[in-house]
Amino acid sequence: MTQKYLSQLRREGAIAEIAKVKFPFPGAGYPELDTIVNVPKRQLTVGSDNGKDLFPDIVVVRRPGQWLQMMVEVEMPDTLTDESALTDWLPMSKVGNLYLYVPTGCVPQTKALLKKHGIKVAGIRTWRFRPVWGLDVAEA
Repeated sequence: MTQKYLSQLRREGAIAEIAKVKFPFPGAGYPELDTIVNVPKRQLTVGSDNGKDLFPDIVVVRRPGQWLQMMVEVEMPDTLTDESALTDWLPMSKVGNLYLYVPTGCVPQTKALLKKHGIKVAGIRTWRFRPVWGLDVAEA
């Protein structure tokens, strides 16, 4: 197994866990909300930019219909790049509320990319897996 493949598996696991723990919709408190996970299989686009469909990692919609409430992009240390900022974050941030989930310790790098490219997001959260406690998410 290659490093890239292992990183992809870890990212998919993080996305699934974040969706399950932080966006458990529909639920008792929010029966009108629904969470769609676009990884590993793309299910719901939130629009397009220059002919490219936008598929955030996690999408929360209000039903009936599919009214976009928020989007989530989960990043790894190797995906915090100018390319990700310009091809994913910037167009998604123009569509609706975008939250970035970045590994613990990567907030300064994320903020620098946001500032460099003039991108406004609804929030930044950090994530990490803790062996005994599982997923740990914090407001940045």
